[in-house]
Amino acid sequence: MVPGMVTVPAGIFIMGDGVAYCGQDEHEVTLTRDFYLSQNEVTNQEYREAVQWAYDHGYVTATTSWVRDNLDGSTEQLLDLENDFCEIQFDGYGVFYLRESPSYFAQSAYPGGYDPPDHPVKEVSWYGSVRYCDWLSLQEGLPRAYEQEWNPHCNEWVCNGGDPYGAEGYRLPTDAEWEYAAQFDDERIYPWGDEEPDCSRANFYHTGFCVGWTSPVGSYPDAPEELGLSDMAGNVWEWCNDGWVCDLGTAPVIDPTGPGSGSYRLFRGGSWPDDATYLRCAYRYPNAPFNSYEWVGFRAARTVHP
Repeated sequence: MVPGMVTVPAGIFIMGDGVAYCGQDEHEVTLTRDFYLSQNEVTNQEYREAVQWAYDHGYVTATTSWVRDNLDGSTEQLLDLENDFCEIQFDGYGVFYLRESPSYFAQSAYPGGYDPPDHPVKEVSWYGSVRYCDWLSLQEGLPRAYEQEWNPHCNEWVCNGGDPYGAEGYRLPTDAEWEYAAQFDDERIYPWGDEEPDCSRANFYHTGFCVGWTSPVGSYPDAPEELGLSDMAGNVWEWCNDGWVCDLGTAPVIDPTGPGSGSYRLFRGGSWPDDATYLRCAYRYPNAPFNSYEWVGFRAARTVHP
């Protein structure tokens, strides 16, 4: 198993809080399997090492402007290197490296400069997030969780045939797993509890920017402390496995997967330019899987197998 993952025990919780955007529906969710979740958001250094390995093995193609997939016949863009916000770069001759973002936000937040390796990876699409998980699986000799399936109308990316909980390899956390871990284990409003957010708890927009750019992962107290997770609120949004639906209903469910595919995926947790509204554990937001931003990253998950 990749170092830096924590075990989240199976359990029952109430998903939704009656207030958060697309988290108003409150319903009982049972997760029947323990799972591992990255303690931190995936960093620039971790992604750089993985994409270098993938490039060296022919699993991606790259120019100085982009990284594209080269598995299952896919050419989806995984990482937008051309954007000023991206801290991973490619030299055009086979080597990926890191740099400070030359953007106004990064330079204003760190006028004396900063070291990018421990900052969360940015400008990564949903496709780039799931392929990172697949690269980890390939490195460990595990079956890949994700496979691109074609039909006459569109191409769909499916996790373990629609059963992410049964996947042997690395994957993104499901929507339910992410919220369960974030509010573990007392239905708290925010990962640290019910206290209102401030700049000592998370990197977000309070009365002004707490930082104005990402902070190195783990810069804030672990929350939920019992699990030892960091940055579940703020810093960067985190892609989840599920396809998007807003209304989840009120009926109890077991190991929910959400739509296995569709035009949108979802991310969780809020980010450095967002206000406190977005930091609630139950807040859910959609975006197209090919999009990438300076305020979206991810963390990896994996089901615990006997």
